[in-house]
Amino acid sequence: MRRLVLFPGALGDLCMLASVLAVRAARDERIVLCVRRALAPAVGMLLPAAEIGPPMDGAAMSALFGATVDAELEQYLRAADRVDAWLARSDHDGSLSRRLAALEVPFALHEVPRTDALHHASLDYAEALGVAPLGAAARAVAPVPSGPLPWRRAGARRLVLHPGAGAPGKVWELEGFRRVAAAWEAAGGEVVVLLGPAEDPQAWAWRAAGRSCVRNATLGDAAALIASAPYWLGNDSGMSHLAGALDRAGVVVFTATRAARWRPLGGRLAAIDAAGRALDVVVRQVRADLEAVAAS
Repeated sequence: MRRLVLFPGALGDLCMLASVLAVRAARDERIVLCVRRALAPAVGMLLPAAEIGPPMDGAAMSALFGATVDAELEQYLRAADRVDAWLARSDHDGSLSRRLAALEVPFALHEVPRTDALHHASLDYAEALGVAPLGAAARAVAPVPSGPLPWRRAGARRLVLHPGAGAPGKVWELEGFRRVAAAWEAAGGEVVVLLGPAEDPQAWAWRAAGRSCVRNATLGDAAALIASAPYWLGNDSGMSHLAGALDRAGVVVFTATRAARWRPLGGRLAAIDAAGRALDVVVRQVRADLEAVAAS
């Protein structure tokens, strides 16, 4: 069976969906996954057996919402045995449903989870794809570090610290990250700071404190850095979900979102709800959880 999946979600969403799709792939389904161009490398890591389809942010896919469907894309869609499209929010007037129905291929429109709920978001993906709820651990992947960059060499006490997130409201206080980094180094550990474009202005401060920074890395390089370190500290972000998929141990801090709903499934990542709690209290808990996984 050839299952074509159209998915416009971000990296964290993709990590959760990929864990569910892996179950379908294990049932001898052929998975074809269409994601945004920037996330194509993640598909190879999270779901190696999947075929990567036309990009969701490409011109052909955009035509799904226009007056005329691209002829090659229409042929591509018709070749599927089933289409699962996480595009329900884009089907305001029902035109997308009618267009997919005209292809005479079984299809379903789903919503990328965005609202809060008591259950974990992965259950929404599992229900959409007819898969039993996933266990606590997702399937781990391990890209092989290569190349001459020094941080690609594995560090036995390396902590990758990622103080960023896709939304400013999801970011824990920078002072908290600084205190945890200082304590980790005082105990003989190494800290490497992973910075995205939004966090790039922080680089001078981290370097002034003598810490290594990796700035604006490609997704593949970021994954290799995460894989080179046993330990992780980050916010509710796509990178934290990737760290879980890479089977890392450590801590993910949640501020604007609830850990029970959005925590990474893979690895040994403790999830801490920090909203409304004093910085000193959260720092102590982060340090205790990191020390616990380092001692195990």
